[in-house]
Amino acid sequence: MSLYITVNTLCAVIMTILMFMVKRGVMHEADQKTFFNISFNCLLLFSLDILWVNIDGSTFSHATTLNKVINAAYFAQSGVLCYFWSRYSLFLSSSQFKVWNVHRVLFALPMIIIGIMSVASIWTGWFFTVDDANHYHRGELNIVQVSLIFAYLLYSFFVAVFTIKKKRELVNKNKLYAISALGFLPFFANIVQIQYPGLSVFCVGATLGLVVVFLEIQREMISLDPLTRLNNRNQASIYLSTRFKQEIPGKKLYQFAMDLDKFKGINDTYGHMEGDNALLIVSNVLKVVCGPRGHFISRYGGDEFVVFANLPDDAAADELCTAIEEKLAKKSFGLPYELKMSIGYARLRKGETEESFGRRADEALYEIKNRRKVERV
Repeated sequence: MSLYITVNTLCAVIMTILMFMVKRGVMHEADQKTFFNISFNCLLLFSLDILWVNIDGSTFSHATTLNKVINAAYFAQSGVLCYFWSRYSLFLSSSQFKVWNVHRVLFALPMIIIGIMSVASIWTGWFFTVDDANHYHRGELNIVQVSLIFAYLLYSFFVAVFTIKKKRELVNKNKLYAISALGFLPFFANIVQIQYPGLSVFCVGATLGLVVVFLEIQREMISLDPLTRLNNRNQASIYLSTRFKQEIPGKKLYQFAMDLDKFKGINDTYGHMEGDNALLIVSNVLKVVCGPRGHFISRYGGDEFVVFANLPDDAAADELCTAIEEKLAKKSFGLPYELKMSIGYARLRKGETEESFGRRADEALYEIKNRRKVERV
């Protein structure tokens, strides 16, 4: 019993620290709110678990009734936690979250069923029973609770896999995988603990899962541009260093350097808020055009963007430039200004350094910009 309480208490302390760090740290509002909710519900489960181990087998007045209430709350809370965990997965799969928004009652149905059956188990013994000696036993319909939990987890996991395969430009795919796949860790542990109440495994599984998700959120914050949610300059350098060591048969590495034409004029005329909106439009165009092709996209700073692509020849590079320009022209329709990108590219030469590779891409970009200036004159 001492070990059981100690492990749960230690996990509760770690969970409290995570909640404090999330509240005090700089994090996107949706991440902060949802992660805090998941952590709080885990902490509540840990507390119920600690209460249960102190009450189970006790002989004081009304101990049996209290044991039943605590078990009912524990089972109901497992459904609430699973709901929040799966909801976060669907939020990261933005298109699927719209579906959830329409069918929110249907999505909450497993949680509601678990809650009702948990409370009813006090009298029916569906999920659990408590004998005359005040000891917990698994109920005959415990498999229903397990199945409903798995329904949440499997649905959110398959949505994550489908979303990542369908939208290769998804920038938060690692976090989506983490929150979906690691959801199985605490809930498998929960099932084991329900079957073997004397083992303190759920708190360890849940804590480990949330620590990994927390670390993934922090990694994303330092590797993505906060406005566009594209890879930042540091990630571009890491990608380039890694790609230099790889050979892809039949393809060469191309670096595209690009910036937004007359961006300063947009800021000066329409304000910085509209300037940010223009950058978001450009970043979305790059995600739509380059993402499905598996290209690496980065915001280098200001209105400068970089794309790394594995292509067979210059004709494919020209086609990519044209696709970006055409898509951007369509997105510009209805705006009070025209969005145009200057794009220059370079193909990696054998034995070339990273510095030389980047410099040639920049030179190609400036050549395009200077040519356009002459044409306007």
